[in-house]
Amino acid sequence: MNRPKVVLYVGASVDGRISLAPNSTMFDTYKQPELYGMLMAPGLWESFSQTIRELYAPDMFLEGCNMLVAENEELLELPVYKDDPESLYEDFLPEEILHNPKRKTWTSVVDGRGRFRNGYTAECDDPETYMVHLTSEAAPPEYLAFLRSRNLPYLIEGKSRVDLPKMLEKVKTKLGVHTIATSSGGKLSGALIRAGLLDEINIMLSPVVIGGFTIPSLFNSPEPVWPDILPTKLQLMEVKNLQNDTLWLRYRVGRS
Repeated sequence: MNRPKVVLYVGASVDGRISLAPNSTMFDTYKQPELYGMLMAPGLWESFSQTIRELYAPDMFLEGCNMLVAENEELLELPVYKDDPESLYEDFLPEEILHNPKRKTWTSVVDGRGRFRNGYTAECDDPETYMVHLTSEAAPPEYLAFLRSRNLPYLIEGKSRVDLPKMLEKVKTKLGVHTIATSSGGKLSGALIRAGLLDEINIMLSPVVIGGFTIPSLFNSPEPVWPDILPTKLQLMEVKNLQNDTLWLRYRVGRS
């Protein structure tokens, strides 16, 4: 398959939980730092992320929409699009962004339903990157028109949801991406591993047990059903003992 290498790096509890509550996003970490401090020591995630960058040199960073927008969150209401929407359902890659010599990486979100609507470009935090939305034909025209009005690139692949295998091929062909790093556990990592699209997994395993039935776990995906859906085999590459009894588990994803 002509696609980029995909590497997952994520923090989790011993019981595989990646957050402390249902429908929580990455922004909840900043709202309750003392609570999230129980999951990892201060500065540990930043150090882990930097090491991942140095180890893999990714040219795209990928997040799932649920990491950014909670399922129960009220979405920004956009103006109704009154023109013919057909032209909106084509990839939108402005030349001045695609070929900007200052841009070194892409920041991306898988958002098949068009829910991430704050106009974030990522360059405000890092001038060497830019945001690209990976969406599907199920996205409303108002969302696509909004992205175009903000000069935000997007790629479309899939009918009712993002077709991840085809999207990753397009990401390599149209954007020249060779390595993707994603810190989205839960639904996105579950979809990636079910589709055979994950190559390596890095888990920063914290010595806590969170519990619960609805809190997202490392790989939220359809139930394995013999013989159509089988467990994915991993090969241990490395184990590191970090501070506060936290372990870094590094795996290569086996291929059947």
